[in-house]
Amino acid sequence: MKKSDVFNLFIFCILLIPQCKSGLVTTSNSCYNLIKSSQDQNRSGDYTSALANFNEILKKCDAYDAKISAYAGKAEALNGLRQYSDALDVSKEGLTLDKSNINILFQKATAELGLGLKTEAGTDLQSVIDLTGKNKNTAQRATIYAKIAALNSHQQQWSDAQSNIRQAISLDPNNGDFYILQGDIYSSSGSFSTALESYDKAIAIMGNSSAAAWTAKVEAIVKMNQAKYGTNDAGTLAAKMNSSEKKNLCDAIKSGKAQGMKSMNIDMLQLSVCK
Repeated sequence: MKKSDVFNLFIFCILLIPQCKSGLVTTSNSCYNLIKSSQDQNRSGDYTSALANFNEILKKCDAYDAKISAYAGKAEALNGLRQYSDALDVSKEGLTLDKSNINILFQKATAELGLGLKTEAGTDLQSVIDLTGKNKNTAQRATIYAKIAALNSHQQQWSDAQSNIRQAISLDPNNGDFYILQGDIYSSSGSFSTALESYDKAIAIMGNSSAAAWTAKVEAIVKMNQAKYGTNDAGTLAAKMNSSEKKNLCDAIKSGKAQGMKSMNIDMLQLSVCK
């Protein structure tokens, strides 16, 4: 090869570093679709299927961005399965491709928390927060703050969870899912009245797609009454609740069902309380 050809190849690689070090940058349609469906499986809690698919993606998809998504998705699936040691290993492997990838760093921190490595997790979460602040895409920034809030909530760090979900909402105030998460955080910490306000905001934003928000609201109303009367038994709860409390719960169930809410537990509760 001529020196001029070597030089041209060198310049080409400088301009297109991802292609030279990790294959093609652009993900094929088949890989893109598999990544999306696998991410949906993670979101729905089907971690076993997602894990199998992300392993397949890492084998068959050579594109740099596909591999980054696959490492993040595989780590998320492993965290969902509570296989934290494996999730940590996968996260570290993914970070060799992109040491500043927010999604992989987040999964690494999640794995570290699962393993009780609080100092390491704190360092990685701070990196995630710092990197998120530099992201000009406000919707993406909001999503990261929401993920951190959910992680805070899982660790029962209520003040941090509330602060981060407020940050997410401030960046993307029309995202109904954020208000549901905010309601869940308040409900889990025992602030039921505030939780119901958040669910109502979600319902107002989501309109005809508010079944999830209604389900969360009804469940919060039930938890509020269970805490008040000290019982989880539906029959006992029905006997102790006053007429105003029953009406509030039954009206919420009726409205939720009108928006497509489906829950066997709520159906059984309705039979006991809403007579």
